[in-house]
Amino acid sequence: MEWTLYSLDEDSLIELGCKLSDYVKAGVVFCVNGKLGAGKTTLARAIIRKSCNIHTDIPSPTFNLVQSYETSYDFELWHLDLYRLGSLKEVLELGIEEALIEHCCIIEWPDLIEQIIPSHSVHIQLDFQDKNSSSLSDQRIINIKTSNPIMANFNGL
Repeated sequence: MEWTLYSLDEDSLIELGCKLSDYVKAGVVFCVNGKLGAGKTTLARAIIRKSCNIHTDIPSPTFNLVQSYETSYDFELWHLDLYRLGSLKEVLELGIEEALIEHCCIIEWPDLIEQIIPSHSVHIQLDFQDKNSSSLSDQRIINIKTSNPIMANFNGL
């Protein structure tokens, strides 16, 4: 399954995150790619805020690498930012292999762990419509690909 969404500003990213939060389940992995400033963390925060019913600030895991959040079910939601890591070994030390199975994960910069990402993951690519842009106020093209049947009823924005 694949969806391409156009003309997304920051509000649309938040709306998309709210819709994607309906698919937060144990074992679901969201792999979020895009260049710096494309809105990866904005999208992740919207998913976390809605699925975990959080009304306070949600910090970026840029420096501490992982933030985990309680859900109302029997699993956690892990938000990982792998930008600063240099090897798969460093990532494995975070305990991610277990998290990929037992929890829901949102992974920014997932390329480093491509060989251990489950095949049924939800891959989200954020790109600016204007390839020379680097501002969250600019419009985007978002491509979502997955073979996960949980997303069968997803219809975009």
